[in-house]
Amino acid sequence: MSRALFIGRSVLDVVSLVEDFPGPDGKIKALSNELMSGGSALNAAVVFAHLSGTATLASSLGAPSLMHDFVIADLESRRIQIRDICNDPNYQIPFSSVVSTRSLGTRMIVNGSGDECSLFNDCADLFTHDFDLIQLDQYERPFVEKYYDDIKAFAGPVILDGGSWKDCSPDFLRLADIPIVSEVFCQNDARAFADMCTDLGLTRWAITRGANGVLWRDGDNSGEIPSVPVSAVDTMGAGDIFHGAFCYTFCETGNFVQALNAANQIAAKSCEGSGTRSWMDA
Repeated sequence: MSRALFIGRSVLDVVSLVEDFPGPDGKIKALSNELMSGGSALNAAVVFAHLSGTATLASSLGAPSLMHDFVIADLESRRIQIRDICNDPNYQIPFSSVVSTRSLGTRMIVNGSGDECSLFNDCADLFTHDFDLIQLDQYERPFVEKYYDDIKAFAGPVILDGGSWKDCSPDFLRLADIPIVSEVFCQNDARAFADMCTDLGLTRWAITRGANGVLWRDGDNSGEIPSVPVSAVDTMGAGDIFHGAFCYTFCETGNFVQALNAANQIAAKSCEGSGTRSWMDA
């Protein structure tokens, strides 16, 4: 069975689906409301487990609270192996407010306030486990810095989920073997990102571009995967779902382009329902 370690931030998402965004000072009635655990690495781990892999999530969960207990119960129900890396009794899982529109299939996200955890449990043994790959999501930066050498020494591939460019992105790119990033991550254009990967010795990478499909390079080969036509209701978490599906298929097949194709199909399917889980439960 494929086994993967996902390192990243966990949040509690308060999600509202509306027909259209309200204007300034406006009000609108939600078509649905949902409370769910979220975060890029968390969502990818859930997808990996849903597709029959064994997923371990290393994330800051903090002291017991209603938020903590909700996230733990959700992860356990999805068969995620949990490793709470945070040893700060004052740390609280952040809230994230999400409003998605049915008419446009777009969303607005307000991330929670608060700093990342900087006091950690001893997790050195985590990197001695027999994982097939590690995925990073550019969060839990103090933890990644602490175990930078362990991640760098990992024998399998390290996948980077680059949703947007951050100050820490160069450091995460230097850890990655396969960066799979959104077009928002590419500050200038795809060519500049390709040149950056070449400078870092990265021969496999992909850029997800939503309705414009996926660009990829694998050594001397490159190509484009067209988008999958769907009637999008909600694109929330589609990138996270793409990464979880890619990681699972890549573990199973070892075929980079095949894994990208599978991820492209699954991420598109997820947009036909609201939230990040409805496609799994349908």
